[in-house]
Amino acid sequence: MDTILSHTSALQYLRTPPVVHELYGGYPDVSTREGKLAVRSAEHPFGAVNLPLHLLVFDKCSVHQLRTCIFHTWTGELPAGAIVETDRNLAVTGPLFTLLCLAPSLSTAHMTMLLYEMMGGFAVYDPPRQIIDTLQRLVDEGRLPAIGGWRPALDTSGRLTTLWRRPPLVERAEISRFIDEMACAPGIKCMRDALRDVHGVASSPFEVDSSMLLGMPTRRGGWGLGPFEHNYPIRLTRKARLIAGQGMCYADLYLEGSEFAPPLVIECQGNRYHTGSARSAADDNRALALASMGIEVIRLRFEQLNSPERLREVAGHIARIRGIELSCKSTGLLKKELELRTQVLVDWWTIGQYRKRAPRRR
Repeated sequence: MDTILSHTSALQYLRTPPVVHELYGGYPDVSTREGKLAVRSAEHPFGAVNLPLHLLVFDKCSVHQLRTCIFHTWTGELPAGAIVETDRNLAVTGPLFTLLCLAPSLSTAHMTMLLYEMMGGFAVYDPPRQIIDTLQRLVDEGRLPAIGGWRPALDTSGRLTTLWRRPPLVERAEISRFIDEMACAPGIKCMRDALRDVHGVASSPFEVDSSMLLGMPTRRGGWGLGPFEHNYPIRLTRKARLIAGQGMCYADLYLEGSEFAPPLVIECQGNRYHTGSARSAADDNRALALASMGIEVIRLRFEQLNSPERLREVAGHIARIRGIELSCKSTGLLKKELELRTQVLVDWWTIGQYRKRAPRRR
């Protein structure tokens, strides 16, 4: 199979729910003249995979001047699982090899965020309007199949969002083995540095943003209050079960207690998912149940995360609960904080948009 999606195109393909691939059926084979014509004539020939397509080739003779394609040459040895074949006239680079291809154009913070997404139970998917309309109609009619465990996260009005739930694509052990195997590859240092700030299996971009801004060390722009455990399971006591109406709950972000501080749970409450009487009641019951077990609960909302001043107060409150005192940040640390915020508080769909770095001046 000659057509291999890579870089941004592979990332967007991996973020596309299987139901969308089923709706499209076969995709154009750009290794043929007919396929090239189909790509040029169709508005969205590959669903949410935007043009130009990023294609992987293995020799420079395969590189052509096409307005709809950007070719990337790989001449080294391929790691296991680097290429995944599909039944849709194309292949796609696997999750980790895709990130390695993108690494030279990514910041460490963005690599951390993409690792969280690949390891997490969520995907960010922002398709063209025509696909949204089709998917929304299936949702409204109750006919949207959960292929491969992919389910859309709906807002309180039942409308699609850009968030989908799905099983993790990779595990941490796989990433570590991949980094060891590709130790000399360009961009592998970015992956290695990013992995140190990935802790657990996240369920949403908001969780990741919160974990990074509050938990990362101050020398890298965070508040140094982590690392947090994501989706930490908490078995409720009998009393707490009666309050919550459930036997188990999962903390978005969790810090273990100590001799001097109680356990701490941070609930990351996005406006689109935690409004409405039913959901608010469930959140209240769960918070009260955890409090009955001596667990501190903080409800964090995006507007608090989005404001440096408000987030500083949240960080100070967490520090007081933990029995620690936050030091005033120096000018250099404030600059690092601004840099991290600029990287983290972005539209997740735009992360991984390939940009070729300009050559260094000599």
